[in-house]
Amino acid sequence: MKNRKLAIYRAILSIILAIVVVWSIRFGNSILVVVAIMAGFAISLLLLRKDKTVRGDERIQLINEKSATATLSTYILGITLVGVVLLTLDNSGYSGLSSSGFTLLYSACVLLVLNLFFGICYRRKYGG
Repeated sequence: MKNRKLAIYRAILSIILAIVVVWSIRFGNSILVVVAIMAGFAISLLLLRKDKTVRGDERIQLINEKSATATLSTYILGITLVGVVLLTLDNSGYSGLSSSGFTLLYSACVLLVLNLFFGICYRRKYGG
């Protein structure tokens, strides 16, 4: 499909979705809002599949992969350090910081497990 045609379809989809959401909020039907958003997302994905334009090459993909890996590593290191500092401050006399520290440390653990899981999945899919 051409870019102009896709843009028109996306605009029509956005207008219909906005009308449905406003109408459902006005009449208090929250389930219809959720269904409309999910349907709009599905239709948007179908429209995206029809798009034949080239968005990037292998170099751009490699740069995105490396930046995502560096971002994930930096974020995990940062929240781990902040979590440890909060736990240390809680043990030093500042009360109420342990729950925040443990939350950050647990989220770091979840991110590490997710990274490991997706790494295993992609190694199986692409070999290596």
